[in-house]
Amino acid sequence: MRKCLGFTIMIAIFISFLISASSIAAEKPISIGLLAPITGTQAVMGEDLLTGAKMALEEVNKAGGVLGRPLKLIIEDTETRPAPGMDAARKLIEVDKVPVITGGFSSGVSLPIANYAQEQGVLYLLAVPTSPLFHEVGPYCMSITVVDTFKGRAVAEFAVSDSGKRKFALMFMNNAFGIMLMNATIENLERLGAEIVTKVEYELNKVDYKAELQRLFANKPEAIIGTWYAKEGLVTAKQAYEMGLLNVDKVPWYVAEVTSSYAEALQKIATILEGLKGLDPLEPKELFAEKFTKRMGREPITAFAAQYYDAVRMIAMAINFANSTDPAAIRDALFEIDDWYRGVSYGGDKRFDKDGMQGHAAFRKVIIKNGKKVDYLGR
Repeated sequence: MRKCLGFTIMIAIFISFLISASSIAAEKPISIGLLAPITGTQAVMGEDLLTGAKMALEEVNKAGGVLGRPLKLIIEDTETRPAPGMDAARKLIEVDKVPVITGGFSSGVSLPIANYAQEQGVLYLLAVPTSPLFHEVGPYCMSITVVDTFKGRAVAEFAVSDSGKRKFALMFMNNAFGIMLMNATIENLERLGAEIVTKVEYELNKVDYKAELQRLFANKPEAIIGTWYAKEGLVTAKQAYEMGLLNVDKVPWYVAEVTSSYAEALQKIATILEGLKGLDPLEPKELFAEKFTKRMGREPITAFAAQYYDAVRMIAMAINFANSTDPAAIRDALFEIDDWYRGVSYGGDKRFDKDGMQGHAAFRKVIIKNGKKVDYLGR
């Protein structure tokens, strides 16, 4: 009788455990918003960015989710334009009621969203946008990428030391990202004793940049520094080549972000980019790229996908650490976990500064050789 009673109790406990586990699995997911350029000038990046985020999501849910519930991504397309980006953010905040948004990619798209999220008390953890203006938004705006002041210094120092030139012409897009990065680059070029002979601020979504390229070379620069989005990078590189201006042996070109500028050009017209140099975030290699390649059957075209991966993982960790979905509690928890979280983007150090911006990054110098982007070890 005693054995039967013990067996009955064991069965009851087992059934209770199954019901409890099933109840947790059936819990309503905790949703966060994800903004990505699925269409528009940076659409070529979209698949990689979303893949990085989804890889992190799967790992989080396989490990138990957040607060005993599955984590869910609600993905919205910014179209790489401010107005659609704002529409996407309003939907995430007002309709989906997410406590956190991440992603964004472009500063011009993300800055108004950051200000709106701040007003609504929703945390925005930026992934990829780099404008220093994010420092001024407020406590609900944080970032896992370094701002343009850091990148402007890096590209200026690279261009001056590598080329040995002193007269530079600059070409940057006319939006929040482009102007801030250009100003940071100018400040550092002047600090290094270089002269800026021409500044070209170009508009996005054009099909002809010949006039801008003529202005770029009008004052006989010794070297070029610029950055583009993928669509504009393709058009500009093709037209510069046709105009005889992409002769890097005569006038070297340095690009602040090679991947985001030439992702599409490397797929379609790679041979004309031979010898072009620039910077990219340090590749995550085995920590991310190998897992990505196994999943997709190809290498990632952009190291920025690793930032989307890190953003989702850090948000999940912060929610669990805070034991809450309150935006302020998640924000405070991000400052707690950043000291020991080892990321896969920008070298892995994800510590925030006092404003919630990432304070550390590692770049790689690259050169286009035989149609491929490879590490550049110097002359």
